[in-house]
Order: sequence, then structure tokens, then C-alpha cells
Amino acid sequence: MEQIDILDEHGKPTGEILPKREVHRHGHFHASTHLWLYTKTGKVVLQLRAAIKPNFPNCWDVSVAGHISAGETALDTAVREAQEELGIKVQTEQLQQIGRFRIDYQHAEDYRDREFITIFACEIPDKPLQTTLQEEEVADVTLLPLAQVEAELADTQLAKKYVPFNKAYAVEVFEKLNELFF
Repeated sequence: MEQIDILDEHGKPTGEILPKREVHRHGHFHASTHLWLYTKTGKVVLQLRAAIKPNFPNCWDVSVAGHISAGETALDTAVREAQEELGIKVQTEQLQQIGRFRIDYQHAEDYRDREFITIFACEIPDKPLQTTLQEEEVADVTLLPLAQVEAELADTQLAKKYVPFNKAYAVEVFEKLNELFF
């Protein structure tokens, strides 16, 4: 069972470490990381969450995401999760931090997600993806123009196929990604 550092409401470590299941059950603040893989031609990698995921199964999501394990850094987590989830090797020096965001979602009565997310971007070549998917986490991947993703998220019906992105998160992240293109 993955062990997670507990944070206070300002994102500072409390010194307490709990199993991930307990962190969500009791709604403790904790840290996670998102990694957006992008091409210079304006495309981003999206992953389709596995059908067995407890929240947002079969929905398209950020390229790579994961909880920061106790004692691990956000950069280390992004590198580890890219390898675990997609079989893609990235190096810490390739990652650019493009944001930090706080979320607080009540997914179910016994599942509250209170995270401080460190968000990274990493350029990849604009060619067919070579991936090895972690089947319990990821069902598929795709490479789409970010403009298409933005348009679909703005359409109430099409947005249902995505994990709900907080509007402020999407604005901040998509603006930063657009600056990295071309």
C-alpha cells in the first residue's frame, strides 16, 4: 500500500504519513503531480483511464498523473509515473514546472480528494507514440491537438468523455502549454 505524506491546508508537510486509501477516506491534504506530454506542433498526449478506476473510469485525462509517495519529490514522481503508466522514459531535466494547483473534490461519501498538484510539461517528438500501458491504470492513449481538447471541454456533451478539469486549472495549464508550442 502506497504511503503518502500528509500536508496542511497550505501545502506544508505535517510529518504524518498514511496509506493512500486512508488519505482519501479521511480527506487529508496531500501532494500529487501531473505531467503534460506535448509536441511542438500543438498536440498533447491524453490517457484513457482504465474501466476499473474508482473515479472517472473510461474518461480521458492528463498524460500522466500520480500521488507523490512519502519522501519522494514531485519531479521524481512525474518521471516514475511516466514510466509506470505509459512506459515512456523522461528525465528530470526535460520537465518544466508550469503550475501548482490546489483541488478539493468529494467524489463519494468515503472518497475526498484534497491535493496540491505540481504540474509539469515535457516535449516529446511528434511521431506515433511508443507506449507500454499499465493496464490497471490506463486503457489507451492518444495524441490530440490541444485546440481540439479545449473545444471539446467547452462543449457540454463532448466534455463528458474527459475527467472534469477545474476551469481555472484548464485555463492556466492550457495557456502555459500554448506558450510552449511552435
